[in-house]
Amino acid sequence: MSVFGSIFKALGFESQDDVKQVRKRTKKTQTKASFNLKKDKLERPDQIDGVKVIYAEGLFSAKKALEVYKNGQPILVNVQEAEEKERILAYLEGFIAATNGKIEIIEDKVLVILLPEGVEIE
Repeated sequence: MSVFGSIFKALGFESQDDVKQVRKRTKKTQTKASFNLKKDKLERPDQIDGVKVIYAEGLFSAKKALEVYKNGQPILVNVQEAEEKERILAYLEGFIAATNGKIEIIEDKVLVILLPEGVEIE
């Protein structure tokens, strides 16, 4: 450690090495969702970690999900029981692309999350 480094440390300033160590420690901590789709036995939860869940069985249900999305809220869409899964997903993807949002596939084209512009997930 240099003379200036000792003076700065005595005055309460952190060195670059201290800052790097703090950054390394904070990267290791991760937030986790409180709901596990495979372990939790709830049949059809209405919300997961504060995010509304819609069970789309057809295009009408998908349109209901988009109404929530238009209000700037993220939404989970489950298409597991839908007969036209691919058509519903294509409809949602088109709408999301037109509004500069994001669609993330969570579970093998069965569960997707719709994220309005400016909303991120960790």
